[in-house]
Amino acid sequence: MRAAGPSQVFRGEREAEPDVEPALDPIPLPTLRASQRRRRRHDQIRDRRRQGATVGLAALIAVALVVGAVLVNKGATTLGHRGPKTAGAAGAAGAGIALPPVVLAQTDGAGRVLTVTVLAPAAGSGGAVVLVPPGTMTEVGSLGLQPLTQAMADGGIDRLVATTENLLGVRVGSGLPADGAALANLVEPASPLTVDVPSRVEEVDPSGAVNLLYPQGPNQLAAADVAPFLSAHGRGTDLLRLARHDAFWRAWLGRLKGHPERLPAGPPELRKALAAIAAGPVQVRLLPVQSVGTAGVDGDGPAELYQPQPDDIAKLVRSTFPPSDIPSATRPRVRILNGTGQLEVANRVSSKLVPDGIQVVLTGNAESFSYSHTQIVYYRDSKRAMAEQVQRALGVGVLVRNRNATDVVDVTVIVGKDFNTE
Repeated sequence: MRAAGPSQVFRGEREAEPDVEPALDPIPLPTLRASQRRRRRHDQIRDRRRQGATVGLAALIAVALVVGAVLVNKGATTLGHRGPKTAGAAGAAGAGIALPPVVLAQTDGAGRVLTVTVLAPAAGSGGAVVLVPPGTMTEVGSLGLQPLTQAMADGGIDRLVATTENLLGVRVGSGLPADGAALANLVEPASPLTVDVPSRVEEVDPSGAVNLLYPQGPNQLAAADVAPFLSAHGRGTDLLRLARHDAFWRAWLGRLKGHPERLPAGPPELRKALAAIAAGPVQVRLLPVQSVGTAGVDGDGPAELYQPQPDDIAKLVRSTFPPSDIPSATRPRVRILNGTGQLEVANRVSSKLVPDGIQVVLTGNAESFSYSHTQIVYYRDSKRAMAEQVQRALGVGVLVRNRNATDVVDVTVIVGKDFNTE
């Protein structure tokens, strides 16, 4: 397997748009702040989460009770989920409408993401499994350019799902984090699996000895073996590891076809997606990326980083996802600048734009935090329709034409204090 290789309009009553062309000075569009500012923002976000721990604990207990009811006869597992966005969507497959995609994130004991898989049922039967390298560099709302796994670390499953939606340009229905015990629970009804490993998997122990983990060819996996099999890095790259994931998904879906009793008991979104995909032709695809090297990760050694290939990703999405999952064929590229100084502004703005088929490619701070009104800046007359699309999705803002053309983005949103999420 190989990777492909990189107007015045405010909330409420509408008023006439002012003619800003002759008199408007170019709005300064600053570059993103460096890592120290981003780290301070991370720390602020974490501090705020700690202050809300009492409320969060109650929510976690409620989730745990639901999860416990779903995961039969298992003790400590980690399988939560973000539910579907539209009520009734999960039962639409029988009517010839595709079920919403599901993001499955394998985690380790510390909650770190090891694998990211997108399950996309087709409108009839069958569907696609998209394998996403966890080190894929992408824009994470309010955090800037980060590996995909950082979205989960700094915002949980909801931010991981939102970031995946922005990366792919598709609507995702739910997200499921699953640790090793939870994965075993999911696979148990269909185990054991016979997985045709494409190449031998070896590891080198501290003494320098080479140990064979999985030989090339058919390997039988019990349910408890699945998590180690998927997470084992071996001596190759993450892309080679994902070639092994291809074999696993084909084996599991093959065991599920025609055997509903082998489906996991829950969560229901995942169960229905697996049933729909297993019932017909299956595509297992690797997200088109290009290696850009490695970066240090605290306590974990170097991590592989990959640059997504936008044109190839767009082709993959069009060929594997139902049209109902793709909100826009041409995605406006948007930069979000925080002109309020409030935390998580870019993330909240992204949550309004991405579902409308808009791609957030850059986030950062404006030159000041004193903007009273949100400005939606476009640079060419041909991009005005995109600016209007952003304006409609955001529900607030004044259109502004800036004569300083740029090819980096189509539209810049400078968020003012008139923006809120209520």
